Amino acid sequence: MAYQHLRDKITVILDKECGKGASQEEVRIAEINLGVTFPKSFRQFLNEYGWARFGHQELYGLGRDVPAYLELIRNTRAEREKMHPFLLPDLVPLMNDGAGNHYCLDTRMMKEGECPVVFWNHELGENQDPERVSDDFVNWIIGILSRL
Repeated sequence: MAYQHLRDKITVILDKECGKGASQEEVRIAEINLGVTFPKSFRQFLNEYGWARFGHQELYGLGRDVPAYLELIRNTRAEREKMHPFLLPDLVPLMNDGAGNHYCLDTRMMKEGECPVVFWNHELGENQDPERVSDDFVNWIIGILSRL
């Protein structure tokens, strides 16, 4: 039901660009490469859309048509291995805020197949406890779409 509400919201957004979706195999390979399990709702989003731009908000993703700068595995690895402070290994960045911070899935907090979205503030260092901004991916993205 909640995911259908997200799908309905995406349908009515005029200023958007969405991918063609990622295969289940592409999603599984991303999870293996990143050492995490994605929440069910994010998997569904990846399978259906792959990646997306809503207004000026751009979400990382997967799929054959994902723009290189939005590729989820590449961006996650860069944030974990090259950027300082290093992103925690259980966080999966969803979107950059334009100032070097990221909204991320916190896969450490997985419960019943879903996990919260947190805000990683790069100025607070690696030992931070990222701020929880939503209980799950669907509610987080619906909130973004509602503000457009």
